[in-house]
Amino acid sequence: MIMTAYRKLSIKMKMFLMIMFMMAFIIILAFASLYYTYSVYDKQLFDKSSRLLNLSSSTVDVELQKLEALSLNMISDTQIQRALKSLLIDDSAYSSFMERKKITDRLWEHISGAARYVQSVHLIDSTGRVNKYGETLTVSREKYDRMIEAAEQANGAVRWLYPDDDDPMLVMVRQVRAYEPMTLEPVGILFLRINIERLVEEYAGMDSQDSDIILKAGSEVVYPYRQLPEAVTAGLNPLPGSGGYEVKNLDGREIFLSQKKSAYTGWVYYNMASYDEIFERIIWLKNSLIVVYLIAILVVLALGMVFARSLTRPIRQLISQMKEVQYGDLENIDANLSIPTHQHMDELGLLQRTYRLMITHINTLIKENYASQLVIKETEFKALQAQINPHFLYNALDSIHWLAKKNRQEQISSMVLSLGYLLRSSISFKQNIITLAEELEIVSHYITIQTYRFRQRLDFRLDVPAPYLECAIPKLTLQPLLENAIQYGLEPQVGSCLIRVYAEISGGKLALIVEDHGPGMEPEYVEQVLRGEVKTRGTGIGLLNIRERVRLAFGEEYDVLLESNPGLGTRVTVLLPPLSPGKEEKLWEDGCE
Repeated sequence: MIMTAYRKLSIKMKMFLMIMFMMAFIIILAFASLYYTYSVYDKQLFDKSSRLLNLSSSTVDVELQKLEALSLNMISDTQIQRALKSLLIDDSAYSSFMERKKITDRLWEHISGAARYVQSVHLIDSTGRVNKYGETLTVSREKYDRMIEAAEQANGAVRWLYPDDDDPMLVMVRQVRAYEPMTLEPVGILFLRINIERLVEEYAGMDSQDSDIILKAGSEVVYPYRQLPEAVTAGLNPLPGSGGYEVKNLDGREIFLSQKKSAYTGWVYYNMASYDEIFERIIWLKNSLIVVYLIAILVVLALGMVFARSLTRPIRQLISQMKEVQYGDLENIDANLSIPTHQHMDELGLLQRTYRLMITHINTLIKENYASQLVIKETEFKALQAQINPHFLYNALDSIHWLAKKNRQEQISSMVLSLGYLLRSSISFKQNIITLAEELEIVSHYITIQTYRFRQRLDFRLDVPAPYLECAIPKLTLQPLLENAIQYGLEPQVGSCLIRVYAEISGGKLALIVEDHGPGMEPEYVEQVLRGEVKTRGTGIGLLNIRERVRLAFGEEYDVLLESNPGLGTRVTVLLPPLSPGKEEKLWEDGCE
């Protein structure tokens, strides 16, 4: 139905629809490119954010691992272990005072070399007394109980308590157990209070006042605490996997949000960037493009209607003239055709002019019928003339051949006969693909002429088994290769030169090899020849021409290979299709015999 309706439309409407379709295609392409640019920018922004998050998370994780190692050193310290065991056994006033002093001294020795973001360290012994170094721990009873409970449930492992209104510090809790002897009896609890803002500022290079990095552990904000609106922190949810990015609306703003999950703590590191600020110019460009395209659509519609009308007006005029011709009044229409019309120099103007000329010619042909006979005779004469030159050359060479035989000039007779065969083979266009036997016949005549020229200097050997002779080959493939072998292998030498033509099966293909023992070529020169950068001396068929004809005839897998080394001669291999299965089996049997 659609195609039928389209065929019934006028050319003006078809042109109008085509212009509209082109405009729609260009607009879709432009906006697709624009949104592709958005995605590219998003990826580049994510790459930058990812590098920042990887660096920040790695440095923070390393420091937290150091703190875990520090806590392990504290709880496994021999003196602290002994003091805690002593307090467990003897809790007298003087003894407990001395043991707690030892604990405090050892805590100071451990913590004094630690980073300055450790706010304080607290060790609770079995009696519930706190041995500390640094700030006094002032938290609510509820949080204190949570810290004790978390340490006891971890069974010696590290647990983290995140900043809250009671204490803005990140707290590491760990249960101390007896190591010597290895009873693993609980003897105390260790608290490390860590200033997470100072840690991030020093090691991740971020200031909490204008930080765009956020650390969250589940729903708890680790950094920066109480610096972000609740709507922002509530909207930060981890994506599946260990990282990724998305564009979200947080607190009324479009935010480009990338994230990275820490493999050590399981915390999620977020990096925020204002999407509108980054893409402000691109958004302006998109809006401008929309306005420009709307204006362009209106302008193109108007120009399209004018253009379509300018095309169809001459066609309508031509149709009206053709309707007059339909009635067969050719005598009277000549007067109408001679009336000047709007002269166009485009195809439609040429169509009108051609139509007028055609009508004039029709009248002339009707009146002068003999013109057609003249055209036929002229065509026959040209066809006969095209045959004169080749036949004249063949007849002249044939006369020379018989005159030489009459005078017993065998060499001249043989050369003229071979030359005539070569000329006939090169001019004939009846077959482009011939058998290998026919190609070798051309080679034989060519070598006959060259043998009289070079005599003993040309040592030519042909070794092609009979089963190969039925193989197909492009016409004039081997003769140009032999010509190159003589020109570049034989002629530069003073002495004789061996030139061989032989065949073999290689990789399931028939390989015809033309090999000479001439001076050879440098590898760099061979590469230039294969790239077609070397200008040949003569005007014959070049190696690239032969390669192209072989590929056009049999496919890209068949090729012409060139191998040469200085002083070792040159070898050209022509790869052709193998024989049919039955003939190929016979070929292998003959080769084995």
